[in-house]
Amino acid sequence: MGKFLRRMGLLLGWLVVWGYILTWQLGPSWGAVTHGFVGHYTAARLLIWGDFGPMVYNDDWFAGQVQTSTGPAVYEIFTPNMPTVALLALPLAGLPPQVARNVWLAVSLAALLATCCVLVGVGVGLGQSLERSGWILLVELIALLPAVGANLAVGQTYLVLGGLLALALLGLVYQWDWLVGGPLGLAFILKTSGLFLWLAPLLHRRWRALLWGGGVMLILAAISLPWLGFETWLAYPTAVSAFSRRGALAVPAYQTTTGLLTHLFSYDPVWNPAPIKQWPILANVLPSTIRVAAIGATVWIGRRSDPARLFAALLPLTIVLLPVAEEYHFVLLLGSIFVAATDLLQRPLESAADRAAWLGLGVALLLLIAPIPFKSTGWATGWWALAAYPRLYAAWLVWAVAVYGLTRFSAFSQHSLTQI
Repeated sequence: MGKFLRRMGLLLGWLVVWGYILTWQLGPSWGAVTHGFVGHYTAARLLIWGDFGPMVYNDDWFAGQVQTSTGPAVYEIFTPNMPTVALLALPLAGLPPQVARNVWLAVSLAALLATCCVLVGVGVGLGQSLERSGWILLVELIALLPAVGANLAVGQTYLVLGGLLALALLGLVYQWDWLVGGPLGLAFILKTSGLFLWLAPLLHRRWRALLWGGGVMLILAAISLPWLGFETWLAYPTAVSAFSRRGALAVPAYQTTTGLLTHLFSYDPVWNPAPIKQWPILANVLPSTIRVAAIGATVWIGRRSDPARLFAALLPLTIVLLPVAEEYHFVLLLGSIFVAATDLLQRPLESAADRAAWLGLGVALLLLIAPIPFKSTGWATGWWALAAYPRLYAAWLVWAVAVYGLTRFSAFSQHSLTQI
């Protein structure tokens, strides 16, 4: 009877969550045309018309093209994307902008559902039951509802990218190299997503996975080169470098380590007129130092763990160490949270460190769903700025719990993988 009630509760929970997504998140977004997806849509149309070139990195020129395609009320830029992001919306470029956006929203929801199914497969591979995997996914999906809603509101790509990264994680668990490299290569060439994740197969000498990923990227880049143009690729590094120096990085909408330190220590008359202290050298140097330290520590600790758990520990770093990451980026944490929770549930609470890991994961989930108005200007002044980065702190906590899992559960993970 108890098992039946738990399963009915799980089913009811999933129905409520998906009802909320479809009614309260998808409903207001359906039929609207906003920034976000229209940037990819416009880039794809320019590619078809033969007008795609280095000018896409001129923000005013590209915004004008967006408004020509979608109307004067929408503003979007192409920077800092790679030229190949124009391929993302290519199948939809022949549709009217509103119809194309609606189709993309449907694809995004299908990708979210597929991601959950893939993660259930990951859970089985790590020794977790189907029912318990369902509960873990339900809890973390509830926590990530703001990120899901942000993706749907502007038609962003991260629900689809999250699916690709989940497939790569599944490939690592079951040692299917093609399923590791293919999705990783596709995610990177389309949206420069998951750069640090390549360290997991590299460190564990999964050479075929790396070949699969490199092959996917090279093939797509080579096929698209005649239409994208070599000059566009030459313009890309300059555009990204200039973008990373913009004062707008200090806006709390960008929930990244670089954004926080820029907000605290770098003055900008428009975007950040009141930093806590004017220390531009610290704002420029400290993010790189943190990046090297965090990646180095994760790789060193994870060198004796299995690649799937190393992948899960590296995943939060692909968000918090970016120059910019908004609410919708954080949906990519699904895989990391799932692996971390799966490991914690596999063992009893044996120490204060175990209890601290559970506490850290719980606080992270609360920070991901907390309705903190961090985009409000009132939260961007003085010491209040420290409270304006809840999603950033949540991702760092997920990283810390995942890194703890690399040491605490490495022996268990190796045993689990030998049973596959």
